[in-house]
Amino acid sequence: MIRFEPVIALAQIFITQQIASLFGATGTVILLKNIFNQGSQTLVNIIFAVVLTLGLFVTASVYLKGNNIAENTQHLATEYISTYKLLNELNNYLIEQERFLNATLTLENSRDEKVTNQAVFQKPNKVIDTLVINLGDNPSLKIVVNNLKELNRVNSQLLGYIEKKDANKQLTAEYLNTISKIRIATKQELQSLIDFVDLKVGNSKNEILTGVSNVKLFVLLYGIATFIISYVIVKAIAIFKANNVDTQRLSLFPSRNPNPVFSLDHQNNVTYANPACGLLLKRLSLPVGQTHLLVDNNIKFYQDEIMADVDTQSTSFEYQINQLFFQCNLYSLEDRKEWDIHLTDITARKAVEKELSYRASHDPETGLKNRYELEKTVADLCQSSQEFSFGLLEIRSFSQLLTGQGLTAASTVMNEVADVIREIICGFNVLECSVYHLGEKSFALISKQNANKGQIYSLVREIEEKVSNTSFYCHYEVRLDYGFSCFPAHGNDYSSLHKSALAALDKSASSEDKRHIVFNPELGERLRYQQQLIEDMRLAISNANFELYFQPQLDLRTGKVTGAEVLIRWQRNAEWMSPAEFIPLAEKAGLIDILGDWILHTSCQKARNLVDLGLEDLVIAVNISPLQFGRKDFLAKVQHVLEDTGLPSKNLELEITEGVIIYNEQETIATLESLKKLGVKLAIDDFGTGYSSLSYLKKFNIDKLKIDQSFVRNIQHENADQSIVRTIIELGRNLSLTLIAEGVEEQEQLNILKSMGCDEIQGYFFSRPLPEQEFIEFVQQQRGSY
Repeated sequence: MIRFEPVIALAQIFITQQIASLFGATGTVILLKNIFNQGSQTLVNIIFAVVLTLGLFVTASVYLKGNNIAENTQHLATEYISTYKLLNELNNYLIEQERFLNATLTLENSRDEKVTNQAVFQKPNKVIDTLVINLGDNPSLKIVVNNLKELNRVNSQLLGYIEKKDANKQLTAEYLNTISKIRIATKQELQSLIDFVDLKVGNSKNEILTGVSNVKLFVLLYGIATFIISYVIVKAIAIFKANNVDTQRLSLFPSRNPNPVFSLDHQNNVTYANPACGLLLKRLSLPVGQTHLLVDNNIKFYQDEIMADVDTQSTSFEYQINQLFFQCNLYSLEDRKEWDIHLTDITARKAVEKELSYRASHDPETGLKNRYELEKTVADLCQSSQEFSFGLLEIRSFSQLLTGQGLTAASTVMNEVADVIREIICGFNVLECSVYHLGEKSFALISKQNANKGQIYSLVREIEEKVSNTSFYCHYEVRLDYGFSCFPAHGNDYSSLHKSALAALDKSASSEDKRHIVFNPELGERLRYQQQLIEDMRLAISNANFELYFQPQLDLRTGKVTGAEVLIRWQRNAEWMSPAEFIPLAEKAGLIDILGDWILHTSCQKARNLVDLGLEDLVIAVNISPLQFGRKDFLAKVQHVLEDTGLPSKNLELEITEGVIIYNEQETIATLESLKKLGVKLAIDDFGTGYSSLSYLKKFNIDKLKIDQSFVRNIQHENADQSIVRTIIELGRNLSLTLIAEGVEEQEQLNILKSMGCDEIQGYFFSRPLPEQEFIEFVQQQRGSY
């Protein structure tokens, strides 16, 4: 039995390639989906059947036409041509009979010749017999036969009459006339028969020629069909060979795949395993050939998932074998009732993910969990309604350590403190604590118990004792501040608990009293007051409810007012707020930038008013916060304010603290040089209170040093203060700097400073801070007295 499936498959491949060449890859995909995926097998079967039927039809037609031509040719040769000859022969006999009669009538022939010639009349009988056989029951032939019989009868009578001696010529003529009529009639019928035979011969000829033409056409079509079929078969074989190579290559893919590939039957028995499976078994120190040991224990679960979802034929999951991690791709082969499993070693990726996860949740230096983990832990504990304690720890004066010893020293000390806290926490099992690193100087503690004050104080004492007995890098003396809050008494989420602990931390740091390390209602009231103060400050900034006061500065040599320091004042609820109270809050709340910009712009406006009043030589000093100075647009902002207000730059002095110029030294130098190019004067405020090196004084282009009031307050009583102030003044003179002392309140203080060579003073002894109009009147009056 002939099998058409291979031929059909080859035809499908060939048709696919031809369609691809016509429609392109995209068109081919769409077209093949419509053809091969929707009744393609039936269509190809029909095409193949048509081609096969065409071949059989051509073969049968050629065979039948050949037989027909042969029959027509044989019939023409054996029947019509012989008949045509017999008719001509019969016609010749009639002519011969006519010649015989003419000879007889002349009486020139001898008797023997007459007898011989009489045999002529007998010859047509044999021809007639053959024609009857060939032509059958033909009307014309019947007439001819009858005429010949009549002609023979009359001829016989004529011949008998002629032999008589007394023959009558008239009667002979009548006989001849009769014979002539019969012969003419016979010739007419013979001509009809000849025409009939000619027609038959012509028809046969046409049929033969038509048959030959059809045979030629069928042979041509058959040749074309044979060529097409041969071409298709040759192309299909070529494609089959090419696809066979691809198939062989694909069949080699699993065996050459470096990743393990194996198959399971419906009972999860291993039916195939590539060589990589054996290598993996060796790597895992498992018996070679035991590929089933690589199958995940939960494989049935994933197989059921695939079987339950009709739209899913595969799934992917991860699992571990000994120390290695794998990604498993599971494929369902429904037609074979098997499962294919492809394993990919993701151990390295897992290690990277673990490292990234660790880095995302831990501080890279101390190895402690970071703020993200702290917030997550607090959120989980709050969600579970479990009571717990939240603590903050902070290294005191860390910024001074950073500026004085540098980043490396500060980082080392911070790591050492982290080790101390970790060690204490690990040994202090009562509170079930965990420690977190929040920033360069801040740590947090979480106790999964709602610790009482006694337990918290006990923990703090242990930490303090350990810190005091530890020798830190650079022999730095570490001091820690603490603040604790409890859930739910002091807050119900991370934000509120952090605020409460931060309030306790600030109180502890400011009071030097560890009794305030746990949040209490008083601290809560203070926190709420500060929050309200911040909100009121926001409103006051937007409504410009602040005022600027001017504290005059006196030149000790000339006795004239040389300028004034601008001081901000805020009247809240009919009460004056101290800058020492709201400025730190503004810094914490992120309002100092906006407030500082307002102070700078307003100060320049008022300074311009002084210049317009004829006080061109007054210099107005404005304090610049570290945050404000550290902004990248600070220089541009100063330039814009000067241009906007029209204030000459020589009338503006910017006061910065020592801490400002220590950070980002190169950027600070560039900013100060740019300010000097604008013509702005620069002063260092609260000089002597910092811990930075004095070498910066020769690096930065400074105009003035302001001696902090803490050294002036007891200068008449404390020799140490006198020595410090004298040293600062001498240093300033050597660097050609102007010296001004703050907080001068007594005559004796003024005399001492003047004797030391101090250039200027400011303080209540000379004048308290004055509103703008009073300051103008004070300067005008003071200058009018000279």
